[in-house]
Amino acid sequence: MSKEKEKTQENEKFIPSKNKNFFKAIGHSIDGVIRAFKTERNLKIDYLIALCVLLAGIVLGFDKTEFVCLCLTIGFVIFSEMMNSVSEYIVDLLTDKYDDRAKAAKDIAAGGVLISSAISVVVAYFLFADKLKDATTALISSIFASNSHILFTIIFAIVVLVIILKGIFGNKEDYSHSAPSLHIALAFALTTYACIITKSFLVAIICGILTMMVFSLKVSNTKARVINMVYSALIGIILVLVVYELVLIGPSILSKFSF
Repeated sequence: MSKEKEKTQENEKFIPSKNKNFFKAIGHSIDGVIRAFKTERNLKIDYLIALCVLLAGIVLGFDKTEFVCLCLTIGFVIFSEMMNSVSEYIVDLLTDKYDDRAKAAKDIAAGGVLISSAISVVVAYFLFADKLKDATTALISSIFASNSHILFTIIFAIVVLVIILKGIFGNKEDYSHSAPSLHIALAFALTTYACIITKSFLVAIICGILTMMVFSLKVSNTKARVINMVYSALIGIILVLVVYELVLIGPSILSKFSF
């Protein structure tokens, strides 16, 4: 058999066929969505941000119009990210060599993602700005009204503790990337501190969303183990609780021993 016939037979195996029915088409569509989520790192981040933003919208009491704008924006960003992935797959399938046209195709698709992301930021500003302003004002006021030295003590203690733990248990060849993570410990510590001093459910939700975004970005960008990040988060949370317990209970204990 000649090489041309073999090539023809191989190509015939990949001739696309139409879906037999509507439900089959839906099944393939769902497969595509799941595959994109599992294989594309940026899409995982997009879905996490979308979930956090939707929860924030519920907490902030968005009306129907605001939710429509929010859902359309989320769908626009995810759709553009998926189309960018499709273009990359097609270009890589067609050629494995450098070509200006292939580069242009990938760059233009990435530019589409950039535009959709920029639009989503603008929409988010108009939807969240006024409602977050009140929560931010309450948080800042509570911080200044509280004992600010406690916050600085907590931050300093976390930095010192993380350095000690990295020195004892870290990898000697690369201490900076060893567990625990200073970024994660500080993020969760500050969130816990904000929740304690404001006693506001809205502030807790907003800080929690931002902290989980930091957590997700840290895991995806550095390929860090989730268990190590959880360990780092617990260090920040526990240290804040311990310091506050000492501040609140300490004076009452000392008063019992006063003469």
